[in-house]
Amino acid sequence: MNNMHFRWRENPTVIGQYMLASKVPIQAEVTLKPNEICVVLENGKVVGSVSQQHMEVNPQVGMIGKLFGKQSPQRSFMFCFTGPHQIMVQVKGQSNQGDEINCLVSMKVEITRESAPRLLTFPAKGVVSVHASDIAKELTSIVQSKALAFLKEMNSEGMRTIEVNEDLCFHLKSELRSSFDEYGLLHRGIHIIWSTTVAEQKLQNEKDLERIALSKEADSDKQELELNQLIQTEQRKHEINARLSLVGVQAQNKAEMEHELLTLENEGNLTFAQWTQNNKLLLAKNDAGREEILKDAQLDLEVSKLNADKQKLEQAAGLEVKEDKKRRAMEMFEQVQAKKQERMKLDAAQEKERLNQHAKASESTISVLEKIASTATDPLVQMEALKQLAELRKADVGGQKDAYKD
Repeated sequence: MNNMHFRWRENPTVIGQYMLASKVPIQAEVTLKPNEICVVLENGKVVGSVSQQHMEVNPQVGMIGKLFGKQSPQRSFMFCFTGPHQIMVQVKGQSNQGDEINCLVSMKVEITRESAPRLLTFPAKGVVSVHASDIAKELTSIVQSKALAFLKEMNSEGMRTIEVNEDLCFHLKSELRSSFDEYGLLHRGIHIIWSTTVAEQKLQNEKDLERIALSKEADSDKQELELNQLIQTEQRKHEINARLSLVGVQAQNKAEMEHELLTLENEGNLTFAQWTQNNKLLLAKNDAGREEILKDAQLDLEVSKLNADKQKLEQAAGLEVKEDKKRRAMEMFEQVQAKKQERMKLDAAQEKERLNQHAKASESTISVLEKIASTATDPLVQMEALKQLAELRKADVGGQKDAYKD
């Protein structure tokens, strides 16, 4: 049996995917990239984790193992993508002074080979395909309560100073340490976005990304790389812009960030919106191509059907001609038989008439001969009459017999 390539991640926002061995084709192979990890479980227990290597996902037990009665263990897998991943939680509320609190807390996290088994917390809760939004749901409550508690004593302008934001990020990092550990996440940075329009745009982007499906074809590897690069670039741009928008940024620091932002812009990277638009156009083009192929196939099918119908009609017509010939032959045979019957009836009638005539003549002759035989005085005349009478009787019997031969 030929080994087949296996793709565990069919959406760019999937961080982890739990799979039972029964869902993986026998002897399917996966090449783990440097940023991918596979945690292997046997009979519900973690037996190890692998990364950056080629492995057989669901190997069969060897023949020797089978002979000695060894059974394949109940195997399952937790695949995950190391990241970094962006986890976003929106914080909304009101300060004690009545000012609105509305910001997006963006946390950058990573997964390692050692921490990956802890992602199994998600399938244990029924989430087999783990997205950034699934992790955000688990962290929302603590992030909101800790951020609001920290900001509630401040006014609108005070919340947006560089010192307050650095302190808030450090505070959240400390408060979230145990939650990060629980889910196998390593903290790689936090920043706060105060622009509501940017926050809404980023949350919408995340939803749009969750709808993008990567195919199993080779070209989707390139598409995935492009998309990952694009997401990282966009993330960095948002981090810089979020920091630039804060009050109290030092001039030198500001100049350095503006230079980095300009460099990122000049690299000619597409924005996520442009990439999505291009992707939609490509999908539409592929769909149109598929529709064209389907139309051609439909046309071929229609032509085949017409040809088949034509053949059926021709065959039916041929059968009809044969049936017609057969019917006419039968009619002619019946006509011939009818004429023959009529002729036989006529012949029989004529023969009957002839016999009747013959019988009448015989009767007349017989009566004369009988009279001669009974009245003649000359014995010789009498004898002659009787002799002729016997001959006549014999002739009548023979004639009757011949007349009724078929």
